Amino acid sequence: MLVPGLNVCSGGTQFEAPVDSRLCFAPSGDLYLITAVFTRTSVDAAILVSKSTDGGLHWGVPTILVETTDPRDAFAIPSITPDPTYARFVYAIWDGSDLGHRGPAMFTRTTDAGRTWEPVRTIVRTDPQDYVQFSQILVLPDGTLIDAYELVNVKDSGHGIQQTFSLQVVRSTDRGQTWSSPVQAVTMLPLYGGPDGNSLVTDPDTGHLVLDPINPSFAVDRLKGILYAVWEDGRFSNFQYNDIALSMSADGGSAWSERIRVNQTPFNIAPADRQAFLPTVAVAADGTVGVSYYDFRFNDLNPGLLTDYWLVRCSSTAAATVPANWSSEARLTDTSFGFESAPDVLGAYFLAAYHGLGTAATDFLALFPQTQGTDPRSIFFRRVGP
Repeated sequence: MLVPGLNVCSGGTQFEAPVDSRLCFAPSGDLYLITAVFTRTSVDAAILVSKSTDGGLHWGVPTILVETTDPRDAFAIPSITPDPTYARFVYAIWDGSDLGHRGPAMFTRTTDAGRTWEPVRTIVRTDPQDYVQFSQILVLPDGTLIDAYELVNVKDSGHGIQQTFSLQVVRSTDRGQTWSSPVQAVTMLPLYGGPDGNSLVTDPDTGHLVLDPINPSFAVDRLKGILYAVWEDGRFSNFQYNDIALSMSADGGSAWSERIRVNQTPFNIAPADRQAFLPTVAVAADGTVGVSYYDFRFNDLNPGLLTDYWLVRCSSTAAATVPANWSSEARLTDTSFGFESAPDVLGAYFLAAYHGLGTAATDFLALFPQTQGTDPRSIFFRRVGP
């Protein structure tokens, strides 16, 4: 189904390319789509929101939340979240620019089911050399809003540019009118150094890079209010390769648990085949936590780079902070696929930057890309029950 008006190819008159699009359903059944858009032939960028009241069959005219023609400014990675108890409240957030400085988290909301949106505000402002990525609004059972995000600190050590990565949160107890100061959640220790500062994932056989943005993922248990975060981390292997780390907070983001390794990639294979990457976390209605990720455990010396996609779960009756409780693993790929058939972008194999992991009651719903035959990028869906 074509969403009209987002760019000139879909009936719009202004923008050329939508990127980083996301969807959400409000409790009323209304469907919202948020996307960043830009033009290649002139300086023009914006964040758009579209709404459908019939499950995506028909869409209204897109609303421009913010727009710029300043070549120093840009917008990226928008996210949209409905309030689960107030259908007319929907929250939007994205990575923005501030007078040419890449960095802040920009926020707006609608209080009338998308008819109007409030003026855009910066709710996280960084030092000039730092920047925010992957902001996501989560709603606790008491209505408190949590903006969880990755903060990248950039400094010149005198021996080159160094980056450090951490997860932080800010809170709002009045549905987004005011926000707290940032709270440091966890320090991320990924191996990085790929194109444009991405995670350092490589083809175990050839050393060719795999394009892997350092994407954390966040989720909330809507019954208990527990927050979960996952990311790639090298600390568990003494920085030989990245595993998937998890931490949780039971007090609204003030205190976070010890980091644990949750991917089930076996240890009795070559270290380079143990690389796990691109994690996503979700929480089912009964409190079961699921984490999806890729790894190379079935790779061999033949050309192709055999890769698989996995879902590991921790039961709602078990403590998610205990590594042994993450033992329920499901293989989401029927057979291993060849990552070397993926498009080569910036000198690295690239499937996609974002993946979908949702839930329906106690089932997990995974949406993920893989290569298939001569197709360098196909999208697959898998539903996994209890």
